[in-house]
Amino acid sequence: MDSSIGKYSRLRTIFHDSDRAFVVAFDHGILMGPVDGIQDIATSVKKVVSGNPDAIQLTPPIAKVLSENFLGRNSPSLIARLDTSNLWRSTPAPKNGYYTDLFSVKDAVRLNADAVVAYLLVGFENDYDESNNMKILSAIVHEAHDYGMPLIIEPLGLSKGYQVVRDKTIISLAVRMATEIGADLLKVDYTGDKTSFSEILNSTTCPVLIRGGPKTKTVEDSMKMVLDSLDLGAKGIVFGRNIWQSSDSTMTTQIYSDFIHRRITIEEAIKQLGD
Repeated sequence: MDSSIGKYSRLRTIFHDSDRAFVVAFDHGILMGPVDGIQDIATSVKKVVSGNPDAIQLTPPIAKVLSENFLGRNSPSLIARLDTSNLWRSTPAPKNGYYTDLFSVKDAVRLNADAVVAYLLVGFENDYDESNNMKILSAIVHEAHDYGMPLIIEPLGLSKGYQVVRDKTIISLAVRMATEIGADLLKVDYTGDKTSFSEILNSTTCPVLIRGGPKTKTVEDSMKMVLDSLDLGAKGIVFGRNIWQSSDSTMTTQIYSDFIHRRITIEEAIKQLGD
């Protein structure tokens, strides 16, 4: 049987008919612990699901506990996080930092996930660590192909002491590496200007979702980033803190969904949020 049929079906579940996707990420706990907004992960996820996102991103153990959120015709898709790192943790601070896989594509299949996600980290202090990261991703690519499971690779640049590196040259390198490894989708940082980000989009054959990163200062800042990236050809967003650290995560989720799919204006969105 052709596994590409399963992959196509899963992708259609995430993107529906709009050719865009709005994903809310809740896998921060394994990186940073119970940060504000996800201390009570069950309540946080339930509130966001009520706002009608296309997909929720979780680690398999948490997805298993919260499986009721993924049952039913109108439920969001599940995207399973397969790996982790301690490079963004502040306390206790990592000595050198590590990257490791934790879960398999088979674990995601058992949960009826519609995609899996994993990091490609570029800029380790030790070249072996980057090599090991690529070797792990290669194994995930082959297993994902066997199961017809879409793989989202999150290519990120590393620099000690910084949470994210939005350097166009580093992001461009990481994006192309992730494409060549075999990603089906990419989750990418917006570089901050249309010219450089357009070049990045043109350098990959993969659809690109925009990574939200740290909570922005204002909703307008966040939505301007989203609008610029969509105008250039990005296929959606994967947001976390900008959603579940808001004062009303259900309403925020619904408004971002309308912004992505119904193309409401920034002014309309901000008015509805009362921001």
